[in-house]
Amino acid sequence: MRLVVAGLVFGAIGLGQALVDSDQVGAAEKYLTVEKGEQRLACTVAPVRPYLSYLFRIQSGYFVRVPMKQFSGSGHKWVVLFRVRPEGGGSAAYFASPWTMPDVPKTKQEIEVAGMFLVGEGRYRVDWMLGDDQNRYCRKSWTIDAKLDGNERGMNLGLPPGAIREVSLRHWSSIGHEPVDARPIRRLTVLLHAAPILPRRTRLGPQDRGILLGSLVSLLETLPAQSVRLVVFNLDQQKELFRQDVLTPEAYSQVSDIMRNIQLQLVDYHVLQNRMGHIGLLTGLLTKELNSPEPSDAVVFLGPTSRYGDKVPDLQFDETSAAQPRLFYLQFKTDWDRGRDFPDSIDFAMKKVRGKTVIVHNPDEFAKAIKQIEVVLSGEKHPGAPGS
Repeated sequence: MRLVVAGLVFGAIGLGQALVDSDQVGAAEKYLTVEKGEQRLACTVAPVRPYLSYLFRIQSGYFVRVPMKQFSGSGHKWVVLFRVRPEGGGSAAYFASPWTMPDVPKTKQEIEVAGMFLVGEGRYRVDWMLGDDQNRYCRKSWTIDAKLDGNERGMNLGLPPGAIREVSLRHWSSIGHEPVDARPIRRLTVLLHAAPILPRRTRLGPQDRGILLGSLVSLLETLPAQSVRLVVFNLDQQKELFRQDVLTPEAYSQVSDIMRNIQLQLVDYHVLQNRMGHIGLLTGLLTKELNSPEPSDAVVFLGPTSRYGDKVPDLQFDETSAAQPRLFYLQFKTDWDRGRDFPDSIDFAMKKVRGKTVIVHNPDEFAKAIKQIEVVLSGEKHPGAPGS
């Protein structure tokens, strides 16, 4: 059976896996069935134990490492295809991600690929396959037990037991039944810092991307706005990576691809020459928001603490203007860094513009931080809220 990569499924390789169209489920089932004598493609698959993610839902998935010595030349293709089936009964979901590989020289290196999906509480069987254009396959099956820990019980997951869902912005775009113009926030700007959670790392790994993309989706779902502006940037590279003034669901896969291809270990010599370029980028982003002819109700910096501690210069904006957006910095840190809360350059920028930094170590703290923003934007105050 020949694997027709381009014709079977849609989507992009990354953390979020695309659901297979219903009319392609039959073909997906065939590819998930082991054939006698099929050629083996070497790969190592590590299932991800289900956990409560920054999406405020139970998330699971896999990591896979593929030796590149199996490929040479250009134009090779592969597809990851897998089925998630509730053991207690219910409909299975099929996910897929095709990928065209870049030129592969002679090498001993491996490439790492990750995939994630969301489930409600329950037990599930996962049947997984990676196939390439040379009709070779790597397969693995496993079972996951999705449940909340004691201190997480009572949280509304938004998914019933046995439910399976992809990770995307499609659900954000259709959230709620009210008309778009009835949403409480007129415009929201998210400035997403695409950087590793551990600042000294030179690689934006799958877990980093999962936290950043998951937190973005949760923020948008919890703070429904009539219009969202998304800007993705990286201080190390001193550049804006993505901007969309009216966010669409398709941006999720675009941003996922951008993050996957960031090579933080490669720095342009112009960046090395401009030692304060990160401050220029940061002040430029803020100045553009503060002096926008159509300012947002709120501007939220979202991402890990940066490895820069330089202070920013004074910014030119009308501090008396009632149209000035409320500014927040939801700063991600690991639990290992708890108690070591030194300000970074984004934090210093917040002080210049009367913004508020909220440190986040885990999904529970992230949920509370979003609630604080919601309270401020609704005009209420409570102790410890940003801006109170």
